[in-house]
Amino acid sequence: MTAESPPLVSVIIPTYNYAYYLGDAIWSVLNQTYSNFEVIVVDNFSTDGTLELVESIDDKRISLFQFENGGSIAAARNFGWRQASGSLVAFLDADDKWHQTKLEKQISLHSPISSSITHHDLRLFGSRNLGKTSGRNLREKALMDLLTRGNALSTSSVIVSKELLHASNGFSEDKAIISAEDFELWLRLADQGANFRFINKSLGSYRMHAQSNSSGKSARAAANVVAPYRSRLAPKELKRLDGWLAYAIAVDSSSRKVRIAHLSEAARLATFRFKWRAIIRLCSLR
Repeated sequence: MTAESPPLVSVIIPTYNYAYYLGDAIWSVLNQTYSNFEVIVVDNFSTDGTLELVESIDDKRISLFQFENGGSIAAARNFGWRQASGSLVAFLDADDKWHQTKLEKQISLHSPISSSITHHDLRLFGSRNLGKTSGRNLREKALMDLLTRGNALSTSSVIVSKELLHASNGFSEDKAIISAEDFELWLRLADQGANFRFINKSLGSYRMHAQSNSSGKSARAAANVVAPYRSRLAPKELKRLDGWLAYAIAVDSSSRKVRIAHLSEAARLATFRFKWRAIIRLCSLR
């Protein structure tokens, strides 16, 4: 990679009836200090003026595709990256946005392009301001880190080589893992030896609003995602896996009894990352 020939980055934005937010997302890309990109908006036949919004933005780097995704954001993302011309693919949800120097700072870590996947923190904003997402450097054995310490990658922060997406066939469209399809892909890429790199900065923003939650499905989906790997874990590692899953179930549940039971399990089994969170939540419930 040279300064004279920067890689083309294909930015995939799936959307459905998010016209109210979509303009912010698109303009956060167009205003990047790094300019060698294309924007691919994948619209699930929105009825809220999304088409008119995108067509009103006069920039030849934007392409709009209407694609019936059957309720699967994984299908929309897969359709998008398969249209991509870039050697690198970035994902941005329609209700999120990037900081102006995100691409410039992140692209410098992609060498070699073929094996790279990079990510960073996102600042939380919107109806609630809760700080930032919990990204981290993955340990030497990335698969084991993800299995025992939970997902560390926010999809709107990720840039990945198109070659890796082709080799892995992209996101799973299995309905049993909806809301955890990104985690499933990171696990497969880790298992295939991908090179994960983390930027310990908030280079984008994740919008908190009523539609941004997973309606209690994320913990169940995560349990389905990790199930194929359980037999490969030692007893101590299994305990850590069950610990963060218990925490996820507690956070998803609306039942005080279920929360207490699973937070207690997380406090007993999880790594420190989730143990202290579980203890704090337990204290607030008692």
